[in-house]
Amino acid sequence: MNARPGAARTLQLGLIIAGVALFAWLVCNIGAAELLADLRGFGLAIVAVIAFELAVDACNTIAWRRILPPTRPIGFWRLYWVRQAGVAINQLTPTATVGGEVAKTILLRPWLPTTTTAASLVAARMSYALGQATIVVLGLSAILGRVKDTPDLATAIIGGFLFTLGGVLGFVWLQRRGIFATAVASVRRLGFGGTLIERLVARGASLDSELAAFYRDRPGAFAQSVVWHVVGQLVGLLQLAFILAKLGIPASLATCLAIEAFALVLDSAAFFVPARIGVQEAGRVLVFTTFGLSATTGLAVAVIVRLNQLAVAGIGLTAFAVLSMRSGR
Repeated sequence: MNARPGAARTLQLGLIIAGVALFAWLVCNIGAAELLADLRGFGLAIVAVIAFELAVDACNTIAWRRILPPTRPIGFWRLYWVRQAGVAINQLTPTATVGGEVAKTILLRPWLPTTTTAASLVAARMSYALGQATIVVLGLSAILGRVKDTPDLATAIIGGFLFTLGGVLGFVWLQRRGIFATAVASVRRLGFGGTLIERLVARGASLDSELAAFYRDRPGAFAQSVVWHVVGQLVGLLQLAFILAKLGIPASLATCLAIEAFALVLDSAAFFVPARIGVQEAGRVLVFTTFGLSATTGLAVAVIVRLNQLAVAGIGLTAFAVLSMRSGR
């Protein structure tokens, strides 16, 4: 039983080392001097990039708030900082997005039952994925128009998108049928038992019940959540346009949409890499060179995005510390 967590940690460490090595290889091959020149020229504009990111987070918070039960209203700012804390933990710890969701649940425990929070987080994750899928659909025509001379790449993009969308819709369908209780019951049928398993069965059934009731009784709230996630993605397009303009490469919103859609597909494929270290940077280089832009620009944008993520994660960790102290947890 102890070997599996050890093997998982070893795999995560190996992926991190490989990601760092990939990033170093990119810098060496593209040119450290050119990259540093772009970053120095960008300067304090990183503050505006962070402001854009915080605005995106505000849209995503509203999307989550739409899913929470109206009978138990949570203030926007409380929810905003709870979300920031959870996202920071997801980004900075190798917990495959689980650690941050647990932190959100704990921080909201004084105001919401654990099952209610957990159900809202699962539904919000689904609406977020559908919001991203909407952006990919909007950018797909532009992407295909730019990669028409490379049919293999176009096929891979379409295949990756369809696979991701099918997974999201399939997971929503499974939620409506009671995925959590079924999964835990399957574990019990494998021979695992005891008090813990029985508690998980009961909680899984309760979570399934909340999710099924939400999808059945509040489809409008779910649709509003998806719309707000789409709005957040559109603010992200403005952020990318701002970054490119500051780097001296003005681009239309249509171009930014194509770049963002392609990047989303690549990021989704690399979900298993902790913080997508190295893979995120390599993906941006591939996207930019595919669209006829320089590899240096792609790497500069990737580094700016990474710095932005680290800054926002720092804000989130501060929020987590303050909220934890206030709640005594």
